[in-house]
Amino acid sequence: MSSTRDELRHVMLGSLFTPEVPLGPTRDILIACHVSATGKGKLHGSPECRTLRSAASVKQIDVPFCEAVERLCASCRWPLPTDSLILPLGAAVSEVDSLAIWLDRESKDEEDLEAERDAAIALAAGEYPSRATESGDEEEEDDEAGRNEEWERYDRARNFRSRRHEHWRRLYSYLARSNEAVAEYPFLAPWADGLQSRLATVLDEERRAFAALVQPIRLLEAAAVRVLPTPKFSDDPGFAGLGVEAEKTFRRAWYEWSRRAVWSWRRLEDQDSAVYTVVSDAFGRRRKGKPEAHAEFRRLTADWIRQAREEAGRPASTQWQLVAVKAPALPRTHHGERERDPLTLWEAAVIATYQVAFNRQAGTTALLVPHLVAEQLLACASGDMPVQRLAPEGSALPAEVLLEQWDHAGLTLS
Repeated sequence: MSSTRDELRHVMLGSLFTPEVPLGPTRDILIACHVSATGKGKLHGSPECRTLRSAASVKQIDVPFCEAVERLCASCRWPLPTDSLILPLGAAVSEVDSLAIWLDRESKDEEDLEAERDAAIALAAGEYPSRATESGDEEEEDDEAGRNEEWERYDRARNFRSRRHEHWRRLYSYLARSNEAVAEYPFLAPWADGLQSRLATVLDEERRAFAALVQPIRLLEAAAVRVLPTPKFSDDPGFAGLGVEAEKTFRRAWYEWSRRAVWSWRRLEDQDSAVYTVVSDAFGRRRKGKPEAHAEFRRLTADWIRQAREEAGRPASTQWQLVAVKAPALPRTHHGERERDPLTLWEAAVIATYQVAFNRQAGTTALLVPHLVAEQLLACASGDMPVQRLAPEGSALPAEVLLEQWDHAGLTLS
């Protein structure tokens, strides 16, 4: 490998390394420092540091890294060769140290907690306000302000859930990256343990808050959709307006509805917009037969929902199983880029809702889930998200022990 001694990286060592951070094999590396003529005070990475301006003279000295750490100027950058062992260690230390920004945050006041409780109540009924019923009360039906307020309530509820979900996933990703850093530099473990342990507590609080805004029955019903047989097309009169496109539209509507339902945390009824869009696209600007087709597809969708709920209610579907999963971290993004979560909404909600044990060091989770949910998790397992049944032979060991024994790294996925 060619030398990179002539290439330099300028690093703020004083803001990365503190005396508490173990240095491992980098402790005896000599670093060039600038100091006042007395040799006392802070060590600087550049003679141009403003704190040296009042010094009568400045000299350069080479200091072992372990001795320099306690005196490093927090404002200076040190020029280091790109092959210096200090650079990758600094990156690992940064991954662990970044956990601190999520700790000791102000707790929510009673007003915020009440708003989240109201969000849970609203979302238990659905994603949107229920359709107005014919009550005969014209004054109530004309109360536009009341309807707007109810829509705003549901908007707030969905935003609460999205924020909780995103924050929980972000915290998990920070913890996972810090684990990777410690795995690469095991001597950091004693220093990192305190921060990681505290973050794990905050992470679990966020998980519980997110899970409170998700309905477990909807996750089970979504898994039931996956095992439904593909419906067969029959040329009903309601399809007349679609002509030769009827069967194609039928198949596309089923595909779009089932695909969205399977990977969602919403009610099955809340996926009907996908079917409406498919039918509307098939008609284009034509109107003849369109209302009848929409009505027929509403009937079909209601039948698919009924079948899914029947499947979800079968005794075999609701038997509980212990499953282990290692969720992927969020991919790293450049500043300003939106994070794209590799987990679907359904997967994230399942992991948050059914957790019974969490291995902080490995970033693995044990879930106690209904049979249909376990089957769907296993079906979507991958190298990025290994999934496996724990104790398939009925071991009586606690979930925490089984999770600790799980060799997810050695799991071969077909």
